[in-house]
Amino acid sequence: MRSDALERRRRIITAAAEIFRTQPETVALETIAERAGVGIATLYRNFPDRSALLYACGAYFFEQALALQHDILDSFDEHPADNWNTYVNELVDMGISHLVSTFAPDDLNQLPNDVAELRHHTQHNGERILRKAKDHGLVAENISYNTFIIGLITVTRPPVPGILALEPHITDQLVSLYLGGLAAGLDSPPPDRGQR
Repeated sequence: MRSDALERRRRIITAAAEIFRTQPETVALETIAERAGVGIATLYRNFPDRSALLYACGAYFFEQALALQHDILDSFDEHPADNWNTYVNELVDMGISHLVSTFAPDDLNQLPNDVAELRHHTQHNGERILRKAKDHGLVAENISYNTFIIGLITVTRPPVPGILALEPHITDQLVSLYLGGLAAGLDSPPPDRGQR
């Protein structure tokens, strides 16, 4: 692919990822093309359907997360609390809640191979970072990686506009509370909601 074509493809992916980070995945593809500065035909030449574009956004997210993880792992032990807070807040700023919810299929086994491989590497590094956070007393031992990630995605889902009007900094506050909860850990296994 020519360099100018690669640049257009990159612009489409970054524009889509930015839009999906804050808006529903149902946003018109024409809006994404306009944000990227390309025509809708160019978008479709690169991504024949919405799913292909969503998966490209997924790969873009995981590539960003991997770069972040490498930086954090390189210096984690020097300033563990600062690095742990930076890691969590950078994931939030990257749009982990809305973007991952947008491109992830109902069954993660349906991810394309390239995206699945990036996800695997991201999880591996994430588990290493979580282990370091536990070693430094920043996260309780009974917090699993899946609990951490799913919890972070849930806590940082974009609130409805009315909530933001009441408390503009609610996401930052919830992340701070969440970090405190991770350090405290689970008192007991979660209740079985199926039993009455």
